[in-house]
Amino acid sequence: MCTSPPRKTTTNNVTPAAAEPLPGWVDNMNGPTGVLIGAGKGVIRSMICNGELRSEVIPVDIAINGLILLPYHNSRLKQKPQQIPVYNLTVDDAKKRSWKWIMDVGRDLGLKYPFDVGLWYPDGNMTTSKFYHTICTILFMWLPAYIIDFLLAIFGQRRFMVRVQTKISVGLEVLQFFTTRNWDFKSTHFEQIYKEISEEDRKIFKINTNDVDDYEYMKISILGGRQYVMKEPLTSLPKARIQLRFMYVLDRISKGLILGGFIYWASMRLGLIDLVRHGIEAVKH
Repeated sequence: MCTSPPRKTTTNNVTPAAAEPLPGWVDNMNGPTGVLIGAGKGVIRSMICNGELRSEVIPVDIAINGLILLPYHNSRLKQKPQQIPVYNLTVDDAKKRSWKWIMDVGRDLGLKYPFDVGLWYPDGNMTTSKFYHTICTILFMWLPAYIIDFLLAIFGQRRFMVRVQTKISVGLEVLQFFTTRNWDFKSTHFEQIYKEISEEDRKIFKINTNDVDDYEYMKISILGGRQYVMKEPLTSLPKARIQLRFMYVLDRISKGLILGGFIYWASMRLGLIDLVRHGIEAVKH
């Protein structure tokens, strides 16, 4: 019995499907999908990420097609390689977008196609400062989670926000390992397979990412997460947009009150209020 050398295959962050079985199809919140949903719901307010680094992601259907084609292609080789080949399943270097581009486009599309019943207006940010991230996490993620769970307990409802926040924190820690480091996966062998397979196989097993429009793919990824993970039909978009406008007004009013309260407190501590009051009284007299 003859055996050929094993092939080593590595994949990057797997994202929603580009085409099969449906555009945007996804069945979990792992990786970038969870960030898009969490940010769209207003749950994720901060993330450690170097926006200048390029993302290493690949649509799930292209990754699966590649995994199917690898053994098929290698079984047809007339001459087996002397060394174990390594296949990195990733997109072409020219197609790799920066994390900043992904976050900015994701935020823009998240406002055009909002999720239902978000926790707050989606207005998070990314940073490379762990100190700033920790402050934002405590004030805008953990503190609201405990307050909401406290109110739910008072009204006899089931608490869930702290549990959700814990899962999000674990997911962010895993993803931040990739978003704060520079990765350089060469997919030369993977690209070579596309050149060597027949035209018919190219139509059946699509692995060429050059045909994927990045902006359109981000759009279907958000809509896919909305439909297939959160179970929110597209018919609810008009209602979601009304809720988003309400959350926007509430967000701005809340920030205005907090900022105004801080300025008033600082003015009192510095004696500016008394100074202004005495000045007004002096003018009157």
